[in-house]
Formats: sequence, C-alpha cells, structure tokens
Amino acid sequence: MQKGIPQIMDITSIKYVLYDLSEKVLPSRFETAQQPEPNLIQFCLRGINSQTWIEASWDSDSPRILKINRPEKIGTESTLSKQLRYGLKYMALVTIEQDKFERVIKFGFAKKPGDEIKKYLVFELMGKHSNIFYLDNNQKIIAVGKQIKSNQSSFRVVSTGSIYSEPPSNMKKEPNPNESYEAWKESISLVSESLKYCLINTYQGVSPILTKQLETFSNLESVEIMNKNIDFISETNLKKIYQSWKIWIERFNKNNFNFSIFDNFFYSVWFLKNEIINKDNIDQIDGLENYYNFHIKQKKIEALIKKIDGIIFKQTNLEKKNFKLQSDLLINSENYHIYKKKADKIFMTHEIQKQDIIKGQKLYKKSKKLKRAQNLIKERMNIHKNKLNRLEEFSALLDNLNSLKNENPTTRINLLDEIKVEICREFNLRIKNIREQTKDASGLESSPIEINTPRGLTVQIGRNMRQNDLISFKFSKKGDLWFHAQESPGSHVVLKSSSQIPSDEDIQISADLAALFSKAKMNIKVPINLVNIKDLQKITKGGPGCVSFNNVEILWGNPTRGKDYIKKNLKKAI
Repeated sequence: MQKGIPQIMDITSIKYVLYDLSEKVLPSRFETAQQPEPNLIQFCLRGINSQTWIEASWDSDSPRILKINRPEKIGTESTLSKQLRYGLKYMALVTIEQDKFERVIKFGFAKKPGDEIKKYLVFELMGKHSNIFYLDNNQKIIAVGKQIKSNQSSFRVVSTGSIYSEPPSNMKKEPNPNESYEAWKESISLVSESLKYCLINTYQGVSPILTKQLETFSNLESVEIMNKNIDFISETNLKKIYQSWKIWIERFNKNNFNFSIFDNFFYSVWFLKNEIINKDNIDQIDGLENYYNFHIKQKKIEALIKKIDGIIFKQTNLEKKNFKLQSDLLINSENYHIYKKKADKIFMTHEIQKQDIIKGQKLYKKSKKLKRAQNLIKERMNIHKNKLNRLEEFSALLDNLNSLKNENPTTRINLLDEIKVEICREFNLRIKNIREQTKDASGLESSPIEINTPRGLTVQIGRNMRQNDLISFKFSKKGDLWFHAQESPGSHVVLKSSSQIPSDEDIQISADLAALFSKAKMNIKVPINLVNIKDLQKITKGGPGCVSFNNVEILWGNPTRGKDYIKKNLKKAI
C-alpha cells in the first residue's frame, strides 16, 4: 500500500476539509491567488479577524483541496492566477457547496453577503479527471485548468467560452445508515469479486483507502479481508465490517471528524482518538495539511533526484562518446608518418609521372594535416575529460544530498533545484521549470551547511557548485583552512579559523566532514587535502567551484566519525 503515498483524498476527507472551511471562511473576501505549479492553485481569503490560504490541486496523482499556511510567493504571473485576481477582486466567498458523495465542490462569490452570486470556482477532484473551472453567473467558462477536446471525451468538451456541464451522474447506490445487514450483504454479493471491489462498485463514495480504513477499524484477526471473495469471509468478520460501515456513514453524515495516522503511512478523518489501532504514528505529521506537505515534498525530492540522475547519465554517455571519437581521431593522426613515407617512396622512384606527383603531394598534405591536428584533438579530449570530471562532481553532490536525511524537505528541494539548474547551465541544456523562473526573481537561494567544532569554530560545507564557490572565495578570510577529498569529487569544506587558532580536534573533525561529503565516503579512511585559503586559486574557465592550490598538506579523514558528528550537532531545519 505504500505505493499510493501520498494517499488520494477521498470523499470523506473532502467533506472534512469543507466542513472545517465553512466554519472559518464564510463569508470572507477574496484577496489574491497564485499558481506555483501547472496543476496547483493557491488563493487567499480574508475574514474579519484572519487570513485563510486554500490550496487546490487537480493533479491526477494527488487531487486535493486544503487549508494551508501562508505559502512562498511563487507563480503570481500565471494566466489563471491573473484571471482570478482580476475577476474576483473585492468579491466575497458566500457559499461552499458539495452534494453528498459527489467530488464536485462549488465556491460561490458575490459582491457582498446576501447579493446574487456572480462568479464560481468549481473543483472536480476525481483522479485523472480532476479539473478546476472559473465560471461567470451564467455558468460560462472564463478559465479552466485542463482543456478537454471532443477527441478526448465523448461526454463533454471543456474550453474557455463554453457552458460548464457537470460530470456524469453517479449511478451507484447511496450508502444508507438504515440499511440492514441482510440488504447490505445482498447488495455487495451481486458482483463476484473481492469485498474491496464489491463495495467500490456498489456504493457511492467508496474508495480503496476507505476499504482499508474499514478493515483497520474492524480490528479483525484475519488480515487482507478486503482482498478476499465474499464467499470466503466468515459471517463474524463480515458483520464486523458492516458495523464499521455504519459507523463511517453516521460520522460522515454528522460531520464527526478527527484526523489520525494509521498503518504508519495512511490517514483517516473518521477514527476517534481512542479508536486508533496503530500506535506507531508519524510524529511530524499531525494534520491533513502537514501530511500532504510532507509526502508531496518527498515525491518532489524523488522526482528531482531521478531527473538529475537522468541528466547526468545522458550527458556522461554523450561526453564518453565524444571522448572516444576524439581518441579514435588521435590514433589515426599518429599515423601521419606512414603517409609521409608513402609520399617519400613515390618521389624516390626514377621514373615519376605527373599523376604520381599529384598523389605524393596529397599524401604530404594529409600527413601535415594529421600532425597539426594532434594538438587540437588533445585539447578536445581534455575538454571532454574535464566535463566528465565535472559530471562526477555533480553526481557526488547529488549522492551526498540524498544520503543526508536530517534536512527539511524544502531545503532539499531548493538544493536539488539549484543543482539541476547548475548542470543545465554548465552544459547548455534547455530546462523547463516554473519554480526556477520565479525563484530567480524572488532571490530565493539555499545556504551552505554551518556546524560548530567541539571548540566552537564554524565549519562551512558547500552542497552545490555555487555554495562551494561562495565558501571558498567570497565568505572566506585570510587564516581560514580549506578541506577537500584528494582526487575524489565532493563538497568544499572551510574551517573558519581566522578568528582563533584551531586545535588538532577542530582540524580533524573538518577533515572527517570533508571525507563524509565526498564520493569516497564509503571508505574507512579518505585522504584529505588541507590548504590555507591564501594558497587557493579560482580556475577562471573551469566553472563554479573549480580551484587550484599550492602548499597542500595531506590528512586522513574518517567518514563514519564525520557522519556521527553531523547527526549529533546539525539542526534539523537548515
């Protein structure tokens, strides 16, 4: 079941959110909107005493609507956000509608409470068919999240200017708290499938996660009851499921909700506090907003790591191919003397014809060309070799970032974004990234790790090329010490020893950290270059973080010791 993380918001969760919102935002004035991602809108409503931010996503993997904390200002220039800010300016949210077990939500906006509704925001949270609509009072579509053409759907066409039509009506049976056990059993027995799909295919509002919740809530001795055919489930267990079913309907109808985590990864909004079976709850997730914030960011991190890995892999193969091509050309150019000997042999003959002279001249010309080409080919080979080394450095930075788990997700996303942009800029790769476009404008940049040595000196650790460059040159002072794994890609580490003389322990822990943040971190010991900052020089055409140095001293760093130290001393929110 972990594959489904984050859990798709089902009808019970939607009603829970809307019930909470109705209590807090009706009525309230629309303030602003932004679109940080293609399938995500965030908008702000101001009540009498407070502001409320709402996030709605029509992403097929995780459609949702949530109350959120004030977000970063990202994506204000999107067309949809501009239309909402312009069209809903000075208007008030006066109604929130959602019909029973339907996943269609309507927000109604008027000039003021009591006036006629002039605009609607409609959210359809239905998996891959999820969408958002901005409508006028005649149900005409002003803006839409996803356009649907006639060749994509036979039921309805969705485009700006057309009249909004609701999704197909749900023809399944409506859950009824008064339905007897016999009638309920008969209804789900009509389809010869597992209990899970019998419930899903028979009743409105039933999702895979609800069936798991019912199974957990029933506290059955047998596991995976929902995956069994109804004919192989005992009457006792089936009656327990039925009792849980009735409790769910009753709490759904009476808006009796409570957020809880169960099975370590999944949440429920209808288990009461004394009914939580699994005590191994995730401490850092104590609400619906935090749940989605945490897990969606984890998915973003995984996607970014996969994307960067793919870029590095593809570019590495390209550079290897180009390097081999130049190597073959070099081997061929080394045969220049063969062509010279052939030409010499022609001109050494006693009887020489005009065509022999032409042939000999061509051979001399080819020999000279190959000889001249050697230096150019070697230069190109060095270029490709340096690019391969840089890609190894990027790979080491990515690996180090992935291995350090005690950073908050936002920090990791920012770092990954920066690493991706650095690679694409350095290798002239095109990149489409809304977040990056807006980040440049807002000046959001990650900071290097700072950690104190046992005697209180600061150690700075670069996590990407920009940070490596900054701590080695811009932030450093005369007297600081620079550490880097010898002949192994990794982070720059700077001990801020300009303020006081470092002890042997300070120097050793800096070396251990340099070993930890290198590609050689799996070794027991790693040779570390120790250089005084004044002996460090920037390589102008080498890209950010490329350095040369003099007067190096070799130390041995212990990655395991560095890992233990950073776990104990690094704050989580960095």
